[in-house]
Amino acid sequence: MEFFINQNSTLPILKMEPVIDGKSDSYKNIIEILDNAIIRFSMKNEANGVQKIFMNQAYIVQKLKNNPDSPWEYYLYYKWNSNDTKIKGRFIGEFSIVLENGELISPIRENLYINII
Repeated sequence: MEFFINQNSTLPILKMEPVIDGKSDSYKNIIEILDNAIIRFSMKNEANGVQKIFMNQAYIVQKLKNNPDSPWEYYLYYKWNSNDTKIKGRFIGEFSIVLENGELISPIRENLYINII
């Protein structure tokens, strides 16, 4: 996934839909787990591996439904501060979801690339 933000900017907010991988009993159980989780965001420079953001507070929000019969969906999101985007470059970001019994890292299937332009 590619995300673009201007240097020294705080918008747009970084948001990502968590991947439900089918290892849990149900989607409802996943959401109950996420509601009680601590969500953090980290970002490192792709070129040199230097950590720019480490375990900053991130959040979860419900996605608005167009159809009342459709299941609820959620986004993980991170609100930038101007220091986060001070340096131009390409970075790799990840959300860490800390649970009672372990930790999940998202995204699962592909890297989250953050381009500060």
